[in-house]
Amino acid sequence: MSAILGPKPTKSYKSVNFLSSRAARSIRIQCELQEAEQRLQQHGVEGTLLFFGSARSNSRAEYERKLTEMKAKGEDTTRMEKTAWMCDVHEKVTCLASKLAKFLTSSDLTNIAILTGGGPGMMEAANEGVHGVAPDLSIGMGISLPFEPSLNPFVNPDLAFEFHYFFTRKFWMVLQAMALIVAPGGVGTMDELFEVMTLQQCGKIKVKFPIILLGKDYWEKVVNWQFMVECGTISQSDVDALFITDDIDAAYERIIESVKGQLKQGIGLSSRSSKKAGQSTKAH
Repeated sequence: MSAILGPKPTKSYKSVNFLSSRAARSIRIQCELQEAEQRLQQHGVEGTLLFFGSARSNSRAEYERKLTEMKAKGEDTTRMEKTAWMCDVHEKVTCLASKLAKFLTSSDLTNIAILTGGGPGMMEAANEGVHGVAPDLSIGMGISLPFEPSLNPFVNPDLAFEFHYFFTRKFWMVLQAMALIVAPGGVGTMDELFEVMTLQQCGKIKVKFPIILLGKDYWEKVVNWQFMVECGTISQSDVDALFITDDIDAAYERIIESVKGQLKQGIGLSSRSSKKAGQSTKAH
């Protein structure tokens, strides 16, 4: 007589039902924190130049192609035409990211990568600029959204991340930042920009890395910085910390100057700073 076998339960860490449940939320959060850290370490990424910006921009050629296609289909082009002005900034973002990638590779600083939110628009513009020079340095940290089924094609597949939680994504986007470049954007971009400003203002980011706002007309109109100072809700020093410009060469010089300064102080790159006795790494 054969033995009667009892149940063979699924281990909890292999249970899709459990891992997808509300009870396992803290485990999913921990996975997003730990897996990103492990993969960045495996690929030697110790610092980043971070780009934020709208998902709705296009290069001039892509804008014209889409507009022509929409008109041929008889679609309403009103919303598309509102974004025409962004084409110029989109192409500047690509150019700036390319210049920064050339600096990193020529300076043997390939442990610093260029990071975006991994989506279309200004994010794709930056990843494209990096990809044309140093594909391995192109990072995308996406978020699962119904209208963005995948990351843009210029992200290094080995450094392509998709987060479920916005806060874990923003944690890793900001943690290793050595400079922030913000192109025009909407609610998401504003959220990301003001969070970084808040972290710097409150001393949660110890290094005052540069915040470049690319697209002067947009940033000076969409946020009345001086009125906020006049109302006493922010300080003049908060505004002075921003570099608002249309000039990618000026932006490039500001970023490079800061990166060199951080490296000289032993800040930002763990392997370099650990070699300098008595100097601590940047804390976020």
